[in-house]
Amino acid sequence: KFSMTTQLANLTGSMAISGNKDNELLFKNLRFEQEMQPRFNEIAQRLPGLSTTSSEYLDLKTREKELVTQRKNHLNKLYDSSPNGFFTMFKKAGQNPDLKEVYLSDGSVDFQKQLTYYRQEFWDNVDFSDIRLIRTPVVFNKLKRYFNELTVQQPDSIKISTKDLMDKVPEGSDYYKFFTNWVALNYEPTKTTLMDSEAIYVFMVQNYINHEKAFWADSVQVFGLQQRAHEMAASLIGLKGPNVTSTDPYGKSQSIYDISAPYIIVYLYNPTCDHCIEETPKLVNFYRQWKPKGVEVYAIAIDTDDQSWKGFINKNDMDWINVHDPSNKSIYAKYFVDNTPEVYVLNPERTIIGKNLKVGQIETIINKDKNNR
Repeated sequence: KFSMTTQLANLTGSMAISGNKDNELLFKNLRFEQEMQPRFNEIAQRLPGLSTTSSEYLDLKTREKELVTQRKNHLNKLYDSSPNGFFTMFKKAGQNPDLKEVYLSDGSVDFQKQLTYYRQEFWDNVDFSDIRLIRTPVVFNKLKRYFNELTVQQPDSIKISTKDLMDKVPEGSDYYKFFTNWVALNYEPTKTTLMDSEAIYVFMVQNYINHEKAFWADSVQVFGLQQRAHEMAASLIGLKGPNVTSTDPYGKSQSIYDISAPYIIVYLYNPTCDHCIEETPKLVNFYRQWKPKGVEVYAIAIDTDDQSWKGFINKNDMDWINVHDPSNKSIYAKYFVDNTPEVYVLNPERTIIGKNLKVGQIETIINKDKNNR
């Protein structure tokens, strides 16, 4: 039992706590911050526009450092009064690393290294053995900031940040479960605009949501996730696009690897899909402009029948390579399709350089690859 007594006119300043150390420390800190914040605000308002070599600027920066030191000393005293208390663990976890002063040869700040060090130390103050913290906003907010602000939003960077974080977390802990599921769900295909989010999903399932480590899921759930990851794994950006051999409208076999054009668009669609009906005419127009420039389309109709497939080809004047496999066996675990239409772009080495694209984005992807040669 504990009691809290205050005055309405000054809720924080007059708060008196009896019988609870954590709340006592909380309000001590709130009172301290009320006194300090105006001083920080004054400096922040005066710094913009000043020359970094002016005496006024240097004086303000010195005062700012002194205030930061006062704040750290204040917090350390609170920590020492209750080393294992909830307030101490919570407050420590919320502290951010100091920015390291790292410079390039020309004397300017090396922001890239600064960010790298900052990200590496971002979780140092979080005690992953303290289960209380996982129920607080501090862990969730740090997690969002770590991925959304401190990590470049492309699969390789996200995978590196994930590994760095998961290496700090004990296997079998609630933190391990929480972080694993948060990353997998946050970057789940169809729920993010990130190109090739499948790469992150595959990475998470293969490394963390498996039979050995996913202690929270039963074997059937894990098997289903592993199976889905297997279906995605062969069609990630940077990998060589799998070959597909299927049948065209005249009963002839057509293979992706038999195509000589430098760039290949693998187009997976369904004739009754609303988005396919909208995007296909756009792709037809693109194809007519780009076929002379070295582009071929290998269009695969899925989950349809022979009559609907051929009718759709004729209606849209799709005079590229068209194939259809009623069983879908020819594309299984080769080119993953979550929603139709799905567009993949292969370069001259048959490496996948683009996926999850709208027709209007294809030109940018091809030109970027050409410019990098």
